[in-house]
Amino acid sequence: MTTIDKQLVGYLKDAHALQEHVEATLSELLTTLADEPDICRRLGRYAERTRLHTREIDARLRAHGSSPSIVRDAGQLFAAVLEAGLGRSRRDPAGRHMRDAYVAAHLQIAAAEMLRRVADRAGDAETARVATAMCDDAHDMSAELSDRWDLAADLSLRQHGLKD
Repeated sequence: MTTIDKQLVGYLKDAHALQEHVEATLSELLTTLADEPDICRRLGRYAERTRLHTREIDARLRAHGSSPSIVRDAGQLFAAVLEAGLGRSRRDPAGRHMRDAYVAAHLQIAAAEMLRRVADRAGDAETARVATAMCDDAHDMSAELSDRWDLAADLSLRQHGLKD
């Protein structure tokens, strides 16, 4: 395996772990926003796309003779579970889960941009295509969440017994 292929596999493993984190973060957000069907529908579609991208990254890793990093995936899942637990204990899950999902979308954008560029340089058009789709979807989610900060604030205040 060439040096650039090793780099590409490393970025694929990072992207896979991040996708696992995003899946867990979205699950928590969807649970928190269960009474908001419009945004749940939209975020649910994004969660489906995230699962698809996770499978595509897994396939790209296997095409390169590798597999997801158990350690990286476990670390990301642990972080997501820890964040979810802290969110529940802080009595402001709506605001915190929205923030975490927004941050996760931007992490996905950064990871996908790097993955695409390294894939291009390695001559791996399929991985570059997957990374481009991931990036586009993450931008869409970021925009969707950006339009919902008032909803997050309202839900947060309601959770503290305050009116809108």
